[in-house]
Amino acid sequence: MDKSMPVVNNRPNDVILVSIEKKSGVINGIWPKEARLHGVAGKQCVGKKIQSFLMPGSKAVLKNAISKKNKQSQAIIQLEFCTKKLPEAIYDCSIWQVRKQPLVLMIHKSVQHAAVNASSSKSPKSQSHIPAPDDLIEWEQAERLVKAAEHKFKRILEKMTTPIAVYEVHEPKRFVFINCKFTEWFGYTIEDIPNIEHWRQQAYRDEVYFRSLQKSWQKELKQVYNGEKHESRPFEATVYCKDGSKKELEMSFTTDENLVFITFNNVTERNSFLRALHENEKKFRNISEQLPIPICVFSEQGETRFLNNAFIDTFGYTKEDIPTRKEWLSKAYPDENYRNMVLASRELHARQPQLKARTTLICQFEVTCKDGSKKHIEFSASSGDKNLYVVANDITGKVKAEQDLKESHRQLRELSSYLENIREEERKHISREIHDELGQQLTLIKLDLMQMSKKLNPEEKEMIEKMKQVDQLLAETMKSVRKIATQLRPSILDNLGLVSALEWQSREFEKNFGIHCVFESLLYEPQFTTKQSNALFRIYQEALTNIARHAGATRVDAVLSQEENRIVLEIRDNGKGFNPKEMAHKKTLGLKGMQERALMIDGDFQIESTPGQGTYILISIPILITNQEISQP
Repeated sequence: MDKSMPVVNNRPNDVILVSIEKKSGVINGIWPKEARLHGVAGKQCVGKKIQSFLMPGSKAVLKNAISKKNKQSQAIIQLEFCTKKLPEAIYDCSIWQVRKQPLVLMIHKSVQHAAVNASSSKSPKSQSHIPAPDDLIEWEQAERLVKAAEHKFKRILEKMTTPIAVYEVHEPKRFVFINCKFTEWFGYTIEDIPNIEHWRQQAYRDEVYFRSLQKSWQKELKQVYNGEKHESRPFEATVYCKDGSKKELEMSFTTDENLVFITFNNVTERNSFLRALHENEKKFRNISEQLPIPICVFSEQGETRFLNNAFIDTFGYTKEDIPTRKEWLSKAYPDENYRNMVLASRELHARQPQLKARTTLICQFEVTCKDGSKKHIEFSASSGDKNLYVVANDITGKVKAEQDLKESHRQLRELSSYLENIREEERKHISREIHDELGQQLTLIKLDLMQMSKKLNPEEKEMIEKMKQVDQLLAETMKSVRKIATQLRPSILDNLGLVSALEWQSREFEKNFGIHCVFESLLYEPQFTTKQSNALFRIYQEALTNIARHAGATRVDAVLSQEENRIVLEIRDNGKGFNPKEMAHKKTLGLKGMQERALMIDGDFQIESTPGQGTYILISIPILITNQEISQP
């Protein structure tokens, strides 16, 4: 409801009420809403002067009537209306004003006179007199209803937490209401800013700034004022408060009948944050440009937002080459399978809780540069501010050094394996030479000694006794020779195979050291290469030697078995054990030797020990079934 119009109940359909400004004659509203002023729709009349609808003579009559009006009623005047819609016609009219409300021109539509000059009427007294609308009591009751509705509406607006101002859409666009929050924010009361022009003068003290705002707002506000749009888009502006301080605001304009509602949203803090963010981003860019480490930033939508110079120098790609993250992935990883692996690793990070909790994802990939070269890159990626920040570390040199080191270790291991094989062959050769040549010579000496003993005179007791001592010494020498030959290379390893050699070694260990040793083989027709047989036998031999020297054990259990495609040798004792971490810092050549022997045959070596709970050793080697170098039983 237009609050500038008085409420008139039960009005006959032949009466039109027009609210007009006293001084200017501007039409504020027409009742009823569907009424037409001499053929012109009521909405189109609002904002125009009533004089524009009158013939020249009637304009003077209206002016004279306004100057003589009173609060009760007004004598009938005849006004001649003329519009493009309808030809000239004279209506009986009267002027009313209830309390401080604007003037109301009452037009009685049912009384139309021939089109004559209204100013030529001899006397208004000769015309009929239109009675007052009901009476003044009804007007006052209607006024009270309006005030009650206004009061309720104002209470709603007052309770709102955002500033609201209401002004009339037509000139002079006077403010009819501002809520307490408006005064609290800006300090202005409705007396300080009676109309929109006063608000502009107070809030926009910089004329150049206001003109720039007006230029950007003018078209849309005009559409709002004309009723083409119900609500404007939010506008941003900086306004002065009454105390001289400034606020950055977001304003929206909404129309309702002949009123415009302005709602304000304080965006000072938001804009300060955005400026700080922009400043930080600027600093980030400046710092990033100086860093020798490649840095790139992707937006939440996958757009490439930033590449520093180091990134461009390292990979060759510019922002134009990779405008999106998708383009980067397709060019950096041209092989589709490899690219899918890269994407899968990212997906793994997104899904697994333990990885998701990490603020930074670190991974290594091989990247294809713009010139076609490949580089090993360690990426560190983290999310924040709806962006993905990626730092790239070129580790190509590091990876090459690691590969060279691995190759060096491989070559050293091959050399060590080669030397070990040579040693084994030398041991085998020396063992055979000792066993065959030296053993044969000692046997011949023993036979000669026996022949000499037979030729001695029985009475030569001293000589006979001496010969017996020599024979005994010779027997011990032959025994030592066989022992040395066996230690150098047990013939059983070459003749009967690894399992028999391990069983023999277990019996020898128990016989020599008095430690109960149980060996069990769970293999069915085992086959080993010569290298595997030599390595496993020497590892087992070294393990038993360490147990005898350091463990203080009373029992040793060893098992040779197969697990899938690997051969496993397990050795366990009940000795005093040790702390593996402490042993790692000591020069334990025995353990290192066993580990190196296992690596020479592509095996794994594990050792577990706890003080007071013995030691457990596991050697696992791959099964190699070939036609070459198979140990024959």
